[in-house]
Amino acid sequence: MRRLLIGRLHKILHTLESLVDEFSQGLCITSFHDRLGSELQQLRMNRLDQAEGLEGFVCSPIEMMGIPTISLPDFVKSHVDQSTFNKAFFDALSELPFSVQMQVAANAPGKKWDNSRGIADLNDGKAQHQSEIVNLNTGIFVELKGGIEAWFVNEGVAPDFQQITLYAASAMYHWQQEPSSRALPTMRILSALYGLMRFDPNRKYKDGDPNDFLVAASSLPVAHALFTDRKFANLLADKRIGLDTFLDCTVIAGFDDMARYLEAQT
Repeated sequence: MRRLLIGRLHKILHTLESLVDEFSQGLCITSFHDRLGSELQQLRMNRLDQAEGLEGFVCSPIEMMGIPTISLPDFVKSHVDQSTFNKAFFDALSELPFSVQMQVAANAPGKKWDNSRGIADLNDGKAQHQSEIVNLNTGIFVELKGGIEAWFVNEGVAPDFQQITLYAASAMYHWQQEPSSRALPTMRILSALYGLMRFDPNRKYKDGDPNDFLVAASSLPVAHALFTDRKFANLLADKRIGLDTFLDCTVIAGFDDMARYLEAQT
């Protein structure tokens, strides 16, 4: 029985790897930090009438993992130039199937693949400040300011809290005046999802929620369909945040609906 279950698990994993390689076309989503930086620049330059294209949301996996370098032994350096070797290694790695590149990234040092990272802190912070979130807009505003502040911190720049508040207020004013605007989608989707979580006292963050939010923010503005589970689909469809007012992406929950959708596209 154990052997049968392991065999089925391997088959499922192989199928998922095939889907990843077929659908990704060697691309992955741009990091949240880069997306937020791009949108802050749009906000500063008041270019809110321009919707970004697909190129602003995808990148090569190698850009996410960083350019690999290998220190060659001296006896090898006498025969092979270090820069030439690094270039060849980079080219070989960038041509690997996306599923293999994901495995390489998963084995990298750090905890970026740990779905439980930060969940306890999110729930503790939510509980401590629940009484301060008097309505949904307050929750969204608080989360929007927090996301912008985090960008400055990651850039190594001391946050200017007055400026950050102005950025957040300008973005929310624009969305209020133009509900169907496609401007600043990463900020809008993330602050809406986190704001809704913060406002609703009955909701608690679960393992993987932050990663799901990032995937939604990167895919919903440009994708035709997002495949997810029923719980997350219901969160995205919550009328209080109104994501459907500016997004065209179809959210599909469950493998059965996914299969039917894919079959209809062929």
